[in-house]
Amino acid sequence: MWDGRFGTSPSKLMHEFNASLPVDQVLIEEDIAGSIAWAGALSRARVLTAAETKRIVRGLRRIRDQYRQGKLRLRTTDEDIHMAVERMLTGMIGKAGEKLHTGRSRNDQVATDFRMFVMRALREVHASAGLLQKALVRRAERDKAVIAPGYTHLQQAQPVSLAHYWLSFVFALEREKDRLDHAIRTADVMPLGSGALAGSGFSVDRRALAKKLGFSRVCENSMDAVASRDFVMEALAALASFGVLLSRYADDLIIWSSAEFGFVELDDAWSTGSSMMPQKKNPDSLELIRGKAGRCIGNFTRFASTLKGVGLAYYKDLQEDKEPLIDSVTTAGMSLEVFAEAVRSCTVNRKRIAHRLDSFLFATDLADYLVRKKVPFRTAHKVVGKIVAHCIARGAALDSLSFKELRGFSRAFSQDVLEIFSWPRALAARNVEGGTGMRSVTAQLRTAKGLVARKRK
Repeated sequence: MWDGRFGTSPSKLMHEFNASLPVDQVLIEEDIAGSIAWAGALSRARVLTAAETKRIVRGLRRIRDQYRQGKLRLRTTDEDIHMAVERMLTGMIGKAGEKLHTGRSRNDQVATDFRMFVMRALREVHASAGLLQKALVRRAERDKAVIAPGYTHLQQAQPVSLAHYWLSFVFALEREKDRLDHAIRTADVMPLGSGALAGSGFSVDRRALAKKLGFSRVCENSMDAVASRDFVMEALAALASFGVLLSRYADDLIIWSSAEFGFVELDDAWSTGSSMMPQKKNPDSLELIRGKAGRCIGNFTRFASTLKGVGLAYYKDLQEDKEPLIDSVTTAGMSLEVFAEAVRSCTVNRKRIAHRLDSFLFATDLADYLVRKKVPFRTAHKVVGKIVAHCIARGAALDSLSFKELRGFSRAFSQDVLEIFSWPRALAARNVEGGTGMRSVTAQLRTAKGLVARKRK
């Protein structure tokens, strides 16, 4: 490729160090699409004849077909997928293939291919997130009547509808999808025609190229076009955020599946056993989701550390953009799909959950009762705190106290205070928009179904 300038070929070690084919071969579809569009642009610019353009396009399509059929044989001597395609094309059609790279640099070629790949890959992750949301919505419908302990600090806090918990995951995932959408918009800018850094020396119609390749706009500055990798950073950040979210919910379900909790049991298909302990059923699917989140976070940090020291316009360091992105896309996509199946197939132990409802979960409702009796909240909080301490000292449940006993702590208590100790009533008291009351959860479920059904561009 550059033997006119060099007297010898790169050493074997240098070739291995420099080559990116094992990583960037996944860009082959984008590379071929970009080259077909570029051939058309060169033809319209009268750089290629109609016959040459036809041969080039036909050859590129043949390479694409061979790839799709699993018949393509790449060589270890190829530096990257872009040179591999050019080599195969020239071998098929002869001299016309050598003209394809006219007015184009690998700088703008690679940037274009990679932006196309990033958009496609993020849309696939987006779809996988939608599958998890659907599984969660179905789960919420099934578990709407299940009242469970809600936790803060891993301590029982207030009773909630289990559907309320599942739906919290749906809405959190929607924000992650919004981040993906923004990352896709950032990538949706075409660099092709920017050359190495100063722009192509041939009058190609860049806007027509962008339309052909599915971009909504073109890069406005050729140096920025080949130098920018913020679209990779944004994609990696969005994928890292996905990993963090999935890890948090996975951690909850790992705890819930333990013998000490026993709230859920994963299906055998999404669990593993022990090589030594016959009784074990481990939630490895969820543990791996939690663990792999670290890869997504690490990939963002890895590329940020690379990019921070790279000036304009292009340096070989930028070749390191693909491996972390490809790994994060694969990891996030698979984690979402595994989580969807784990949620869909898990068993909720309703009796166990009901048994674990501690009467101290009524404490906030008891304080709210006093507030409605005109007791200042801080005073009410203190009164109920004393009641709880009294119960703990006696080994008594909060809902076992008589009206007379409660009255001993505050004259604001009336006979109707005993109505507080009802799980359905505790939820019904929280029908505020977004709350855990049944009416509120029903409204949230309706909204969640709309989100899942919505088609995005």
